[in-house]
Amino acid sequence: MKKLMLLAAAVVTLALVQGCSSVQVADELNGQKIATAGSNVAHVYGDNWGIYCLSIPIVGGDTEKPGATVWGKDTVNVKAVTDMVTTKSKALGGTSTLDLKSNTSSFWIMPTFVCFYRAVEVSGNAVK
Repeated sequence: MKKLMLLAAAVVTLALVQGCSSVQVADELNGQKIATAGSNVAHVYGDNWGIYCLSIPIVGGDTEKPGATVWGKDTVNVKAVTDMVTTKSKALGGTSTLDLKSNTSSFWIMPTFVCFYRAVEVSGNAVK
């Protein structure tokens, strides 16, 4: 039992040290159009996750610096992740981000019954 608790603590510590947010770009589109007007730039996908105690944020990903971690700041929401995706789209030279789609999920972290894992995903097509 002691070894299992130590292993669980090590896994949680490793997860907290890693960045909880990321932005991925697919710019090789095999000649396919992703918009009816304008020129293709890329398909941009962003995700962020965090740990909450009831509705109080404990740790999450930094949407201003993907790959970094923030403490006590509510960044796991559609607004923050959409801002992260559209910022990346603009940085790639896009003038519009079309077909934005989002997904959210949340579940209890057992056996606490007060801590939750939350995740948000947003994707869109950057065009000029």
